[in-house]
Amino acid sequence: MLVCSVGTGGHSAGVARVLRQFNPDMKLIGVDTIGSTIFGQPATTRLMRGLGSSIHPANIDYHAFNEVHWIAPHEAVWAARTLAASQFASGGWSVGAVALVAGWAARTYPKDTRIAAVFPDGPQRYFDTIYNDDYCHQHQLLDWQPTPQPTTLTDPNQHVITSWTRTTTITNPALVLR
Repeated sequence: MLVCSVGTGGHSAGVARVLRQFNPDMKLIGVDTIGSTIFGQPATTRLMRGLGSSIHPANIDYHAFNEVHWIAPHEAVWAARTLAASQFASGGWSVGAVALVAGWAARTYPKDTRIAAVFPDGPQRYFDTIYNDDYCHQHQLLDWQPTPQPTTLTDPNQHVITSWTRTTTITNPALVLR
């Protein structure tokens, strides 16, 4: 199983394509941010950088995904800070979001499931944001703890997602008539 954030779609499409040459049954979990339009949600102002998009990037291989999770900024901050404090691995918004979902997958899927997570960046660009208490207080990102598991939706296009949510219904919004 591969857990990968989705921005332009390059990491998820490229890495999954290569890994599936060796393991055709590998599952791909995409991690997006709330307010991103990549998987059909309405566009809103996005605080998180490095994942999500306001457009539909051509690199995204929608058929490659087995499920998608949306993560809110406060959930990504909690996970990034927890990961840095407990595992000494650090990164930004997307690392926190991916770590949260990968941890859930490790608790949820059978014990013999191999889970790989792509952490696409380090902490350098985030000292003034997610690792800065003043910034986090200003954006109400602290004093939150995510739920132990996401809400599951069968049709995410019928809901505006505001916190950790997952679906196995993957749609390319460019192909959906509204």
